[in-house]
Amino acid sequence: MSSEEKEGTNDEEVSEEKEVEEALEEELPKLSIQDIELLMKNTEIWDSLLNGKISIEEAKKLFEDNYKEYEKRDSRRKTKRAVSKKVKKTKKKKRV
Repeated sequence: MSSEEKEGTNDEEVSEEKEVEEALEEELPKLSIQDIELLMKNTEIWDSLLNGKISIEEAKKLFEDNYKEYEKRDSRRKTKRAVSKKVKKTKKKKRV
């Protein structure tokens, strides 16, 4: 194999890797710090449940509490985003 053929093969591999990375980025949602915290809390609940430290009822209540807390934070975050988008749109209109 000549050096040109090797370069072509390497370029193809790099190109394929970039495509895979881009596909993964599109498939996976971006996680906020709050999302990661919720995931960690839920993982700890599962760990406790599987190790017999808490009952299914306790785990269910903890999951529900975590979800309610997450919903509150998420609704506040969505409201803030909507407000900031409106502000940005009005600023753009003024510039035109």
